[in-house]
Amino acid sequence: MSSIGNLILIPNTGKRIPAEAISALLDRLLERGERVGVLPEHRDYLSFAADKLSFVWDGTKEPGSSGTAALVLGGDGSIIEASHRLLGQNVPILGINYGHVGFMTGMEIGEFGLLDRLSEGRYATEERMMLDAEVTGEDGVCRGTFTVLNDIVLTNGPIARLIAFDVRCDGVLIETCRADGMIFATPTGSTAYSLSAGGPVLDPSIEAVCVTPICPHTLSSRPVIFRGNSVLRIDNIQSNNASVWLNADGREDLALRSGDRITIRRSVHSTRLIRVKEGGFLDVLRAKLSE
Repeated sequence: MSSIGNLILIPNTGKRIPAEAISALLDRLLERGERVGVLPEHRDYLSFAADKLSFVWDGTKEPGSSGTAALVLGGDGSIIEASHRLLGQNVPILGINYGHVGFMTGMEIGEFGLLDRLSEGRYATEERMMLDAEVTGEDGVCRGTFTVLNDIVLTNGPIARLIAFDVRCDGVLIETCRADGMIFATPTGSTAYSLSAGGPVLDPSIEAVCVTPICPHTLSSRPVIFRGNSVLRIDNIQSNNASVWLNADGREDLALRSGDRITIRRSVHSTRLIRVKEGGFLDVLRAKLSE
């Protein structure tokens, strides 16, 4: 792999990461000759280390280096936020786990020595598929579009009432589901909400969509895995006058109306994650599930 000399530092500002820890990390990177930059929205947050930052990322490749990557300080949620912030900019992401589980992070706190591998070109990248969702109204007009790394979730509102809806794949009716909702997860998202709802764990290197019902009211309603280029659709949503929502990656919501239709397909966008450790997904899975 080519070496990476430009790093965009993206901290999770809600985790109260000690300034001393960030300064120590920056010192380590500067000693190795890396140029470290920051997103415009984090310039004030990292003002205590302004003298150690070389650039503000504007979406273009910085001169004087063969590669640019994002270094995310946080957990899986922080990486999801970074994937949306950098969408379409072809910037790979390396996560340092300041969270809880960290299926997507590439290293843990206290493993800063592994960062040397970036400048030495001793790392691997993993391409993670994303999903697009489009909500159209009864009149055929688009009401919202979303791109996700983890999942699209159809869910009931604050009052937990049963939802009935049809699920179709490539135009073919799969089932009329009665449940609290449905999760449409990427392989990356299979270890998130879908796993908690009883869905299977998918190897993130495959191209597939996992559809997992949330508390189904029929014994025959079970998780189903569809091929990655499937076009999935939810329509005929009936909620007995209760509110129904679409949630995208746990960060965006849209209240659904009567007659709305949701179409979900593979996105043209993807997220590239950096691995600096030996081993692969199965090693991470074993380590994380045994914690």
